[in-house]
Amino acid sequence: MEQNYWPLGTWGRIPVVMHWTVLFVLVWLYFSFRSVPATLIAFVAYFTLLVAHEFGHVFALRRRKIPIESISLYALHGRTSYGYASQGYSIVVAWAGVAAQLAILAIALALRNMLDLHDYPLASMVVSTMLSVFIFGNLFLMAVALLPIGPFDGGAAWAVIPYTRAALRRRKQRKREIELHPEKGLSPEKRRALEESSSKEAAELIGKFSKRADGRKEDA
Repeated sequence: MEQNYWPLGTWGRIPVVMHWTVLFVLVWLYFSFRSVPATLIAFVAYFTLLVAHEFGHVFALRRRKIPIESISLYALHGRTSYGYASQGYSIVVAWAGVAAQLAILAIALALRNMLDLHDYPLASMVVSTMLSVFIFGNLFLMAVALLPIGPFDGGAAWAVIPYTRAALRRRKQRKREIELHPEKGLSPEKRRALEESSSKEAAELIGKFSKRADGRKEDA
């Protein structure tokens, strides 16, 4: 492992490393909260978002049993390295990371409206700090993740637009083909049964013609 990365162990049999640039987040958070305790709490929340995003990818990959090689965490994004996946499923994997963040965002918004901790200053500081990161920091990280440049997920995620258009074109073309050739819309089993039925009818028809021909020969 390069010196720029610090190993964080193996999580669910997946090697996880952190790039040193993640420490820059501490500086950014300190200038945002102006408090060392709040900065440390915010950093934990921020790190949770990074991990949640990558484990969104992991969840999607494991559903298809696609091998996962490693997870790398950086200041503004992560990278989950995995084996071969089709273009369509690569799009699903890309959006799965954002979906994990959206789940956290929804929970954070619900808790912000439900909790009232004004009578508990310490708990209020901890919760408000974490919710601030889970909402505003979360939105920022999602926007960065969906950038269609560099190492971000946007390149794969936004491929959903041309991919969907191509799928719709194929569906329309398939529909036209079925209208012109209805047998193409049959399942393999039904097509096989139709072919067997057609062969049987053809054989019976040939048999009838043969009998008629033989009868005419006898009359002659």
